[in-house]
Amino acid sequence: MSAIELDDLIDELEDVLAEGRRVPFSGRLLVDEERILDIIDRMRVAIPEEHKRARRIVQEQERLIAEAQARVQQVLEERGLLEAVEAERARLLQQAEQEAAMVRAGADDYARQVLEELDARLAKLVTSVRNGLHELGARGPSGKGERAT
Repeated sequence: MSAIELDDLIDELEDVLAEGRRVPFSGRLLVDEERILDIIDRMRVAIPEEHKRARRIVQEQERLIAEAQARVQQVLEERGLLEAVEAERARLLQQAEQEAAMVRAGADDYARQVLEELDARLAKLVTSVRNGLHELGARGPSGKGERAT
């Protein structure tokens, strides 16, 4: 039975009471006992069904609420996890940038050292070449060891 049927039974019970006759000077009411007992029996049958249906509805609502709460918790945990992953990513990126800067600085220092050594060797080589040219120029155009005086 549905809630509408239960409402109909209550309306029918009210009708039976309204159809009853008042006993003069007593405030009592004479009603059709058999009809009222029949309505009450039908109400007893209807109420457990309604109660069961209401219980099922409440259980379904509780299940849906529990699912929604679990989903919210999952989303919050995922968000927290995503935030943790993002924080770790930022930390690793910063660390990688610092390490890259240190590697670049080391590479720059090494390149500077190599270039300075090369510059010193080239300076010595240029000096040797100039000294050789100067020696050759001092000997004269014949190149026989004659020195101009």
